[in-house]
Amino acid sequence: MRIKNLINYLFSPTTSPFWGEIKRGASLQYLYSLIAPSTSGRGLRGGASLIILLAACSNTNPQSGNPVAESNFELKGKLSNAHGETIYLQLMDPSGIKGIDTVVVDEKGEFAMTAEIKEAGFFRLGISEKNFATLILDANQKVTFIGDASAIGNNYQVSGSPDSKLFLEINQASTINYHKRDSLQAAFQAYMSAPSTDPNKAAMLKNTIEGQYNALVAEHNKFLQTLIEKNTGSLASLAAIQQLPVEDFLETYIKADNGLFAKYPKSAYIKAFHEDVLSKKKLAIGSPAPEISLNGPDGKGKSLSSLKGKIVLVDFWASWCAPCRAENPNVVKAYNKYKSKGFEIFSVSLDSEGNKWKAAIQKDNLSWDSHVCDLLGWKSPVVPLYSFQGIPYNVLIDKEGKIIAKNLRGEDLEKKLAEVFK
Repeated sequence: MRIKNLINYLFSPTTSPFWGEIKRGASLQYLYSLIAPSTSGRGLRGGASLIILLAACSNTNPQSGNPVAESNFELKGKLSNAHGETIYLQLMDPSGIKGIDTVVVDEKGEFAMTAEIKEAGFFRLGISEKNFATLILDANQKVTFIGDASAIGNNYQVSGSPDSKLFLEINQASTINYHKRDSLQAAFQAYMSAPSTDPNKAAMLKNTIEGQYNALVAEHNKFLQTLIEKNTGSLASLAAIQQLPVEDFLETYIKADNGLFAKYPKSAYIKAFHEDVLSKKKLAIGSPAPEISLNGPDGKGKSLSSLKGKIVLVDFWASWCAPCRAENPNVVKAYNKYKSKGFEIFSVSLDSEGNKWKAAIQKDNLSWDSHVCDLLGWKSPVVPLYSFQGIPYNVLIDKEGKIIAKNLRGEDLEKKLAEVFK
């Protein structure tokens, strides 16, 4: 399974296996724990893992091209609150989880593994499906792990594996930052749920909390950016970079790609990341928007280039996508406000059933002329062409056909259009 941007994949309403929990108001901290267990102590759901899907890398010697020699890897550990549990080490491989070694913790809480590890990759050391720690291990390392058997992924210590320590640092920082964001959200929701809420005070509180929330996001993004750019050849950076919006941190993606591709040139997942970065570079702000030529509801061909000379929103959606349908009123409002000033919408549907696509156009009052669809759903060539993993998604292009903004929704779309047409 080739997933290029796993955070987008896991948090997209159209692809996320956790979308039901997101709709029920699951916190950022909780959602992050589902894909990369940290100080929250929660484990994976349904066997899905950011690391399995993204970065179970196979490394080879760049000079010789041969696999790394037979491993002299050792892992020793000591667990508090241990009672003779069986502890396992598993490789999180693209094809699934593979057992590496299993031992019983002795009466002192100690264990030792001398497994054969030939390649760098992501592993999990655990006692159960919900009680484990993620490690990044390589051949010939002598690793020491100290933790608590009752919550092995909670505040553990690891030495002898620099990437594992870096991954732990990322997890801990992310959990703390997300917890602060959750607290802000909870405070605002509690105030809004009060029986007598003053609208003026609510608006002031909203603005205050938004400012604090955005500051937390900026703080964490800066932390990740700095960490990644100092460790461009680390597999931990591959996991960290998925939290950064590529539109704002393309240079950081390029630096990570250069470092990782140089170190892991034969890794299938590094190759996928490399291809994704190349694609993102082609779709950077200021780049020409790729041509799209598909049939409209009447069966006649329509091309994006036919709208050159206008400000165009290339809008990717589908009739079956509830968040898309919820966003459509904002798109309609923007179109009605700016169409007289040269604003057009080029709607690209990922539907596979023509009747449902056409019915949704009518029901949502999508009155513009440029609607296209090849009825191939996610198999449509437009998906890799524009390199997106979830919908709704859009790209705003200028009169010359160059990209000026991406993924604008609600107020953000209105603000950008007001800026363009001022």
